[in-house]
Amino acid sequence: MSEREGRIARNEAVAREINEGIEDARPANPEDYLRMVCECGRPHCSSVIAISIREYEAVREDPRMFVVDHAHVSPDVEDTVRTTDRFVVVCKREGTPAAIAEEEDPRS
Repeated sequence: MSEREGRIARNEAVAREINEGIEDARPANPEDYLRMVCECGRPHCSSVIAISIREYEAVREDPRMFVVDHAHVSPDVEDTVRTTDRFVVVCKREGTPAAIAEEEDPRS
């Protein structure tokens, strides 16, 4: 594993943990949007994504999946699963990125 891959994966895990806390304060309607932080691995990312609870729960079904800003996809460590007008869902590739995503999953 490269140092860069490990750093990116850990940064993504931290963003996901923040979003788990935001989701805990969710609105009653699963179609209402929450403002969540981009789960990319960029250390100074300040992007915010509008996502519904239903959409976020679909992403969280797989601990290797993350929701990121359109411009923050890292094609060297992840594949695009779905693209909307508000965000992109990515899945970590097998190997170190996927292993760290699974290990750091707050729902495991």
